[in-house]
Amino acid sequence: MRKIIIFAFILGLAVFSAGAHSRANGSPQWVTGRVVSIVKGTDGSLLSMELPGGELFSVPSAPGLLEGIQAGDVVTVQVVEGQAMLLRIAEKSAPSTPAPEKKDDGVQWVPGEVVSMERGPTDSLLSVRMSDGTVFNVAASNDKIKGIKVGDHVIAKVFQGWAQSVTKK
Repeated sequence: MRKIIIFAFILGLAVFSAGAHSRANGSPQWVTGRVVSIVKGTDGSLLSMELPGGELFSVPSAPGLLEGIQAGDVVTVQVVEGQAMLLRIAEKSAPSTPAPEKKDDGVQWVPGEVVSMERGPTDSLLSVRMSDGTVFNVAASNDKIKGIKVGDHVIAKVFQGWAQSVTKK
């Protein structure tokens, strides 16, 4: 009984925490971080990640979604209505998303080749391989990436993980 109460409490915190990374209109939110822990239960699991800024982020997931994932892996999850729906392991393990090549007052410029795109109904996740070979994940609303496809060379202007613009080179 005590384990059930603790798991329910943790799950409640996770839903509260995941809400901070959800969009008000219910569209997907992409979150990338290093796995800190996975708590497995009969109805699902609780994934806890450390985000690049050091913030701890927890989100519940469906049974089986976290198979093969372990502490220390760098993953990207799609969060829909407070629940992890899709999970990808980063191509290159690192403690955080690689820093872009230029910085300017919180704005980051991410130049490189689009190596993957995962489209959601209103938002998408672009993975851009920079010149040093690292992959930078950029969340973008679909209207900002019209005409962009895998293989295109782009420059993304990013603020707090979201593309302000994505321009073909």
